[in-house]
Amino acid sequence: MAITRREVLAGSAALAAWPLLGGTALAAADATPESSMPEGGILLVAELTAKEGKEEEMKKVLVAMVAPTRKEEGCLCYNLHQSKKNPAQFMFYEQWAGKEALNKHGQSPHMKKMQAGLKGLVDKGGVTFYDLLG
Repeated sequence: MAITRREVLAGSAALAAWPLLGGTALAAADATPESSMPEGGILLVAELTAKEGKEEEMKKVLVAMVAPTRKEEGCLCYNLHQSKKNPAQFMFYEQWAGKEALNKHGQSPHMKKMQAGLKGLVDKGGVTFYDLLG
């Protein structure tokens, strides 16, 4: 299953920052079906770094995404993490049942709210898609 850049832009939480970043740091790969992932499942890591002094503001915006996203159909795993070494760095670990679920997530009201809330807060960010190997 190939994921196009357009689908990634529409579907990923971290890519809420995509317009703010000028489209930097994107790598994509197909998801490999395994016992913990359905056929066509998608596994990704989305990373965002807050501008200096904006860490707590960004954290509030990102944390607000977790509960509503976990309720979405097709969301298998949606976890937000903050770096212990650098509190400005945040990471979403996401598993989706497939491309359709990820695309719907990208159009959700809470995604649009997050996109608006991140304006002026993001220093850099990107999304990496992974193959499940075992």
